Amino acid sequence: MSDRCESCGDDGPELATVQRVYVVFDEAHVPVDERLADEFETWCALCRITYPHQPVSPS
Repeated sequence: MSDRCESCGDDGPELATVQRVYVVFDEAHVPVDERLADEFETWCALCRITYPHQPVSPS
């Protein structure tokens, strides 16, 4: 886990490991699917509220 948010650069205390979710849209801009990123990232609380993601549980 990084010591900074890999989305916005914040170094706040509530960092967590997540897997980014990419939303797939059709030609009419309607969400039709989603896919997970290939890697894990460290995100702050604000980015976790704002952007689609899946939390990664510690093993």
